[in-house]
Amino acid sequence: MLAQTITVVALALSVAATPSAGAATITVDAERRGDAIDIHATAVLNADATTAWHVLTDYNRYAEFIPDLRSSRIVSRFGATVTVEQSGDAAVWQLRIPIAITFEITESPPDKLRSHAVAGSLRTLASSYALTSIKGGVRLDYVGHIAPGWEIFGQIEQAVVEQNIARQFQALADEIERASGAPPGHHSAGGRHPIGRGQVQSHG
Repeated sequence: MLAQTITVVALALSVAATPSAGAATITVDAERRGDAIDIHATAVLNADATTAWHVLTDYNRYAEFIPDLRSSRIVSRFGATVTVEQSGDAAVWQLRIPIAITFEITESPPDKLRSHAVAGSLRTLASSYALTSIKGGVRLDYVGHIAPGWEIFGQIEQAVVEQNIARQFQALADEIERASGAPPGHHSAGGRHPIGRGQVQSHG
């Protein structure tokens, strides 16, 4: 019965990973390291770096375009350090896992930021974003180290994390292109696993 359940959920994840027409193309790679999962996501976007940075750091607006994110708000800012509280759900097929996380984010304008969870639902969550100007656009890179502690998912925990990160990263990439006023999906990123629309958490 467990094997059948894993097969059904895995199938649902693969269906959810089908790219949507007009969406920015992203790639996501995931690798298990002990009880944690390392994620690297990349998007090459038809956008300018200034707009990309503005969208990336507009934390109060994240709930407007990130799927399954109910709230995102800045609670404090001291120089380059920002504390952001977010709440939402991790989505797996028809399942929803409530998540609340407080992030401490260190900004390095105009192209880098690092964040880590200081409170919340996950065991470990640390990540970084980097913007690189390229000919005709900008590349957005995400690196995350996540230990969700979702024993309920067993063997498919990595796939669950990868799919949720893909969904939030896809939404972020699409919003950057939308804010730049450019047709989405103009560029494609190289990589092993292209994934379309599908959050461990939006700023993770």
